[in-house]
Amino acid sequence: MSKKILTLIFLIATVLNLSACSQNSAQHNKNIDNNTQRQVSKKLTANNLTKTSQASAITMYAAMNYKGKWQDAYKQATKKHLSISIKSGTGFSQIFKGQGYIYQISGNGKEQNTFYTLKKNKVSFFNHKKKIATVSLSSILAYLNDHQKFEEVKKLATNTVVGARITSDKYGVKGDAGLAFIPKKLRGTWHNRRGKKLVITAHTIDGEEIHRISASSVTTASFQQTKHWARARIENINGVNCYHVQSLGAQNFGLLYTLQKNGRNLAVVTYSVDTGDFLNSYWKSTAIAKNNVNAEFKSLK
Repeated sequence: MSKKILTLIFLIATVLNLSACSQNSAQHNKNIDNNTQRQVSKKLTANNLTKTSQASAITMYAAMNYKGKWQDAYKQATKKHLSISIKSGTGFSQIFKGQGYIYQISGNGKEQNTFYTLKKNKVSFFNHKKKIATVSLSSILAYLNDHQKFEEVKKLATNTVVGARITSDKYGVKGDAGLAFIPKKLRGTWHNRRGKKLVITAHTIDGEEIHRISASSVTTASFQQTKHWARARIENINGVNCYHVQSLGAQNFGLLYTLQKNGRNLAVVTYSVDTGDFLNSYWKSTAIAKNNVNAEFKSLK
């Protein structure tokens, strides 16, 4: 075989070998990049927090920094589960003035002395009736990231209940077990054909707070605080799933709220509890309500 042919074969082999090395190097670098991205993503940020991970992060931070009752609650929670009861500011007005909703922490499902409030990006921590500190949520997350607590927060979040039942016997209104979560499908701003609005949020219907009341009745001493409170439960009446709402001081049986559909349009339909009669329908806009004046809905009778 001539020297020219041997030289050509050698050159081709060299090129192929360099190409393979280049591909392996690129794949290796790609794997490094992917691993780096995975490591970087394992950080707590405000954007990737769920309600449960936010609560577990706040609780862990307090346990690490404020010890005492907070640390006790955290240790109990890791053995059982972390309960977060959402309390109304009206019920706790003498303790937490102007703080909005109060989040009560428990590691054993019973009322304890550990609370926090969340206003915009600021978390205020309380032990009993005393404020311990106010810290920004971003600072809390940065602290936990510095201490590599991502996995622990994630693990605790899987065993965290937000909106748990914890009865206030020492704080707020006696018998109040916290705010209820109204079904998501009912939430929003709705309108009837006359333009009246029905505003339903996560915890309120038409301005009334929906509470879980453990006691059969609220004492007269709490009437001023509870005048805009109601209790609710889900009922199925003749195949129609309804949300039964009753004001605490009301003499009547309250209203039934249910979501129904006419064509492509959804409506919140209200019925009387005591008679089952249709009362009103609320739609996504007044115009849609006017176009559905003759809409027929499922009967509860």
